[in-house]
Amino acid sequence: MAGNEFLVVCFRCFRHPRTAGSRLLSNLYATLIMLLVLSPMGLSAKAADSYTLGPQDVLKIRVFEWRPSAGVAFEWVPLTGEFTVSADGKLSLPIVGSIAAAGKTPEQVSEIIGEQLQMQIGLQKRPNASIEVSSYRPFFVTGAVATPGKFAYLPGLTVMQALSMAGGTGTIDPKIMELQREALVNQGTARELDAERLGLVAKRARIDATLAGLAKIVFPPELASRGEQLGTVQIMNNEQALLDSRMKSLNADLTALQQSKVLAKNQLEALRLKEVSLNKQIDLANKDLNSVNKLVSQGLTVSSRQMGATQNLADLESRALDVSLAILTTEQDLAKNDQDALSVGEKYKAATLTEATEVRDKIAANDEKNRTARALQRNIEMRVPIALSVMDSDGRPRTVTRINRVVDGVARTYIVEDNDLVAPGDVIRVEPQEQKNVSSVARTAQ
Repeated sequence: MAGNEFLVVCFRCFRHPRTAGSRLLSNLYATLIMLLVLSPMGLSAKAADSYTLGPQDVLKIRVFEWRPSAGVAFEWVPLTGEFTVSADGKLSLPIVGSIAAAGKTPEQVSEIIGEQLQMQIGLQKRPNASIEVSSYRPFFVTGAVATPGKFAYLPGLTVMQALSMAGGTGTIDPKIMELQREALVNQGTARELDAERLGLVAKRARIDATLAGLAKIVFPPELASRGEQLGTVQIMNNEQALLDSRMKSLNADLTALQQSKVLAKNQLEALRLKEVSLNKQIDLANKDLNSVNKLVSQGLTVSSRQMGATQNLADLESRALDVSLAILTTEQDLAKNDQDALSVGEKYKAATLTEATEVRDKIAANDEKNRTARALQRNIEMRVPIALSVMDSDGRPRTVTRINRVVDGVARTYIVEDNDLVAPGDVIRVEPQEQKNVSSVARTAQ
């Protein structure tokens, strides 16, 4: 059943009570009607009990009176609608007149409206008034924000939310902003140069360890003193890993050459043994050939045997020449192996020396750039110290937020944080934080 149909049925029961039970039921219906009519706004008023009204608050008011004789809920139409609290804190209503609303809760004002209406009209029973805040009085944001001005208040509004409505903080004099920009660029450059220098110093330590033949890098105090910083630890670990990798690669190359040299030596030894064996066979073949030649000259043997002995000797001498050539080749391989091992070491050393020269030049350039950046920074500090005093360590404007608020008729000023609550009518002021110690800020910027 729709809400309007339910009301019609209830009104009919009120107008035509036939029995005592019907009259009891009509009273129950009356209670239900008042709840249906007043409960939404009553809840709003109850939720706003702790809120005190002030000028420019817009109130939505509804006033009803239950008339048992007619069995209807009578609405006071002139008093139903939206009304604004005036600049002097008063609420002007038809019939009732002017009510001092500022500093009172909506519940208190609703009671005053019912009492005034009862007295003005001479009613036997006080009418019920329900009030909810339709539109809260605005709050104001001024100072170092992007868009200062007046803003609509919302319940539960925090300082951070209010400042975001004003475009955020950080609006400072353009000249100071330009100096801040220069200071930020110089600070960023100095930080980059510092990080670059740490990397170069770590490389130089690795190069020194390489040239000294050390397996462990000895880092200078400039790095060792920052051992707890994650970035510095990573730099040192990377350089140590690079040294380990290069040493491993060099050792692998030298080991391969050494193994090749051992194989060549074994081969050379085998060839020389074979050469000795062949020389012995050649000596025997020569003796055999001489014997055969004597027999042939005496006619004691055939020439075919002489030819076979000659061929055997020639074959042995040919094999001896092949072995001699193989020995020469193997000896050349051994000499080349030694030369390759020396070349690998010299090449590794030359690359390290070249890298050392590059690192030395880069460190010198880094130092010069760092001096220039710090000189520019000092120049800015001398020109306008406030350019740095209004910035925090991250380069953001350093500001302080205050709220001007009227409490019990007295204007008070509070320093607030981002999560503090804003009240209607507050004036939020964002100002650059005053510099207390220029030298300390300058040291921090460096």
